[in-house]
Amino acid sequence: MLTKTIKTKSSQETYDFGKHLGEALSFPLVIFLRGEMGAGKTVFAKGFVKGMGIDDEVTSPTYTIVNEYGDPPRVFHFDLYRLQDGGELYEMGFEDYLNQEGTLILEWPDLLLDDSFEHKLEITLKSDFHSPDEREIILVTSDVKIEQLLSDC
Repeated sequence: MLTKTIKTKSSQETYDFGKHLGEALSFPLVIFLRGEMGAGKTVFAKGFVKGMGIDDEVTSPTYTIVNEYGDPPRVFHFDLYRLQDGGELYEMGFEDYLNQEGTLILEWPDLLLDDSFEHKLEITLKSDFHSPDEREIILVTSDVKIEQLLSDC
């Protein structure tokens, strides 16, 4: 298992790191994106989507639950905060998203019990540092393919 920590000093650096990661991880995967409110999850997601070569405007899916990016959609950005349990996610067709061979970015993924995704990367953003714009980005994976790519980041 690989654990890697990156520190950013501004929202732009968080965006840039997300973009760099999106360029490096240009294959279908599932990203568990964790962090408190205001930790920079959407900023990171904006950079990641841009790094995958998608120019769509990325917004937080807090009220829509899922936003789709690319044509055809290649990134599905979920915000699971408002869901009560994992059953609600599957009732809305989550398995259909899994079968579309796209990248899934899942904010607030803790209600999702299924941990058997083929390519999975866990990312946690922490913002409790000296400056309100500083972030610690912790990447964790046990996927060999992702580990190899992260060793170059």
